[in-house]
Amino acid sequence: MNVSNVEVFKDENNECNKLFQAVIDTQKNLIVLMHKNDPIIFNKAFKEFVDVDNVKEFRREFGSVLDRFVPHNAYFHAGKVDNRDEWIASLMALPEADRIVSMVSSRADPYAFSVAVNSPVGDYTIVSFTDISQDLIKRIMIENDVSIEKESGAYNKDYFIHTAKSFHDAAEFNEKAIGITMIELMSSDHEAEKYLRDFTSSIKSNIRQSDMLVRWGRKVFVLAYLVDTPEHAMKFSQKLLFVMRQEPFQSLSTISMRLGVAIRTDKEDIGQIIKRAETALHESGDSQVTFL
Repeated sequence: MNVSNVEVFKDENNECNKLFQAVIDTQKNLIVLMHKNDPIIFNKAFKEFVDVDNVKEFRREFGSVLDRFVPHNAYFHAGKVDNRDEWIASLMALPEADRIVSMVSSRADPYAFSVAVNSPVGDYTIVSFTDISQDLIKRIMIENDVSIEKESGAYNKDYFIHTAKSFHDAAEFNEKAIGITMIELMSSDHEAEKYLRDFTSSIKSNIRQSDMLVRWGRKVFVLAYLVDTPEHAMKFSQKLLFVMRQEPFQSLSTISMRLGVAIRTDKEDIGQIIKRAETALHESGDSQVTFL
């Protein structure tokens, strides 16, 4: 393509531009069409991420796409490039696993992206940024051996908090609600510690792999799962009270437990759901399930 074709892509009223824009606007990834080192089209996701309406505004506010990358040694950034005009080539020279950049959104939230590059025609390059923030957090925490709480075998509280966005994403993708069941062992600390592993094992043997059992306090656990209705959340929680005491976990029949249940409403974050589950827990009696 020649220079005149570049102007075609810059003309928002051109049919070719409109067609390309419509296609990339359907994508969840952040996408940029570059001509040499210059961005000429952003998709909707990219514009929302940086809070700009067009390329002209982006250049005025930020300059180069390269300048949006956070200068951290763990990621690719401008400081690792000899020639700024060839940053895409420098990025693609790295092993695929290292083609990761970090950018901060317009809301000041940091994200990590894997970068894919496609050069279908001449000096034109399509750069696609895939959000891997949650995957990266999980990988780092697993590598640091902090995903599982050693004493109980349940997930660590910090790990759950840091990766909670994955639960929100899964709920939206599957068109389901997030259910939270908070469980408290109503026993002495010594007795609770004695049967901690049995307790965790009994629950894990009766939940799906996608559900998460988290040690929330010394004798308190949070179970997070996806559910269709509040009624299903209650039935599920009531079933847990029964199956936790069955073979081979009859030893748990000596321990009283109480459960509090909450299901996501509107746009609640997971912390708000847990607070409601905790309130429901405090309203429960021994061997009871309360929904709030």
